[in-house]
Amino acid sequence: MGKLLISFLSCLFIVLNSCGQSNLPRLPLDCADRRVQDSLIKRYITNGADKLPGMYNDPAWQLYCDSVIALCPEIAEVYQRKAVPFIKNGEYEKAFVLYDITVQLNPKRYTGHRGFLKCLFTKDYEGAIIDLQKAQELVPNGYDMDHTYKFYEGLCNLELGNYSAAEQNFKQDISIQANDHPADPPHFNTLLFMGILYYEMGKDVLAKECLLKCLNAYKQHPEGNYYLALVFQREGNTAMKRKYLEIAKKSYSNGYRMNEDQLYYVNYPHGIKLYEIEEALSGL
Repeated sequence: MGKLLISFLSCLFIVLNSCGQSNLPRLPLDCADRRVQDSLIKRYITNGADKLPGMYNDPAWQLYCDSVIALCPEIAEVYQRKAVPFIKNGEYEKAFVLYDITVQLNPKRYTGHRGFLKCLFTKDYEGAIIDLQKAQELVPNGYDMDHTYKFYEGLCNLELGNYSAAEQNFKQDISIQANDHPADPPHFNTLLFMGILYYEMGKDVLAKECLLKCLNAYKQHPEGNYYLALVFQREGNTAMKRKYLEIAKKSYSNGYRMNEDQLYYVNYPHGIKLYEIEEALSGL
């Protein structure tokens, strides 16, 4: 309690000084004023927590966040930053207590992100779908971490075995991407998971089409090559199965991955390991 009080008083002193230098109100702080919020975030998060040598693993990370919360307890971004260490270290129960606050304070910005976390980190697919559909209502055709809400909803439905819903989600994802970036092909991982979906549905022609498009965009994609090999296996084409398994093995051995930022912390649905590729090759 004493440390928190000292931190609070220290923060208050510095914030008041910075507010004065910026012609912001002194006391009481107008926490609804975006200029005040930005000043606090800049001083204690951007120039404080983010500068720590150990980043989110440094104990001072929480002190920086708590200091802002003590001054202005309704800045959603600070709760999100406070939750980062818990997400990265697998302490999901603690993290989601904070994320629930962020969503309450700023639903348009954080509902979709909470859905993304439920989809990939906690595998709460039903809960993720609820969040992602709500996010779609709040921010139509929105994105989180480089993918549309519909992409993550598609992953959830794929994992739940809701194949028709997943197919619709991925088609919506592709449509949104085409509207936003008409000159670019769909994201290779959208094509990957759509190919996996069609493979699981037994629609090999469509699976092959999607996976070849995935590899056209990213030829070293380990999962793209691996699942294309499985399609050829089901067709009885051993030569093509071997070809794509060997590409998958070489790519994986050379460090190529699904190319998603969160791979260090979570296993993506249908992600593969080297031993799976080698086992498939050993049977040839």
